[in-house]
Amino acid sequence: PIHNRMPVILAPAAYAAWLDPNERRPEELSHLLAPYPAEFMAAYPVSRQVNSPQNDNPACVTPLEA
Repeated sequence: PIHNRMPVILAPAAYAAWLDPNERRPEELSHLLAPYPAEFMAAYPVSRQVNSPQNDNPACVTPLEA
């Protein structure tokens, strides 16, 4: 059983392999489950609209003014 249910961030080069509907062997994809490099991520404040799943629009990811 899988005990760690953390989300995964994939590099764009891994998208095709991860989404391949013909891949039926999870062990062939496990090498993709590695920590994503922090230097490729960014953090910034966003609107509180992200707190509701009813809000599915660009405002949810638009950075707030400082």
